[in-house]
Amino acid sequence: MRLPSYDIRRCTRSDVIELIEEFHPYGSAGSAFTYAFAVYEEGRPIAAYCWMPPPPGAAKSVCPEEPSGVLALSRMVAVPRCQRSLNHVSKPLRRQMRRLIDRTRWPVLITYSDESLGHTGHVYKCSGWEKTVRNKAVFFTDSGGRRVSRYRNGKTRDVTRHDRAVGFIQRWEHWWVPRGGAADFMASSGWRREATGRVWASGSTAFRFTKDEQMTLI
Repeated sequence: MRLPSYDIRRCTRSDVIELIEEFHPYGSAGSAFTYAFAVYEEGRPIAAYCWMPPPPGAAKSVCPEEPSGVLALSRMVAVPRCQRSLNHVSKPLRRQMRRLIDRTRWPVLITYSDESLGHTGHVYKCSGWEKTVRNKAVFFTDSGGRRVSRYRNGKTRDVTRHDRAVGFIQRWEHWWVPRGGAADFMASSGWRREATGRVWASGSTAFRFTKDEQMTLI
């Protein structure tokens, strides 16, 4: 296997939150990630990529047959080009998509480019994503100008006290299997849903995915 020319490592939220707060236009991030990766130069992170499940409605709209197989690139950020040797942030992103994320568990990846911030999605195009749905979206910002999400940590929160704006969001998708085949692929790869014994505040039963390592992977 050919090793990359950059130093990419799996990391924690605490390793990259300062980078996100300083250089990402939203200036904030979720409290937990399924995956977080960083590219390091001279011992410090110069680019970060954070992944987490999207809101249930977004997951269902992309993959109705198995919403739990959808993972979102929630944050991607890098220091300015003059402060790093890494030329293309798309290369570490492509490596995560193809080698570092378990695609038997997450056959569908999504992310978004925010046109209100001048984001064209060029990095996504270069790393193999497909441009799909473009929607007008309502945004909320706090007193510090940071973007506030209505959905956070599995709950919808009150954003009525925040400033409101409207802009266009472009969705990008990357499928590991043909569309419509995510549920069958996950099942054939050994993943199965089981009840945790807990109940969500809505009254719904909480589930988790476990993997049967005895099954042959596709």
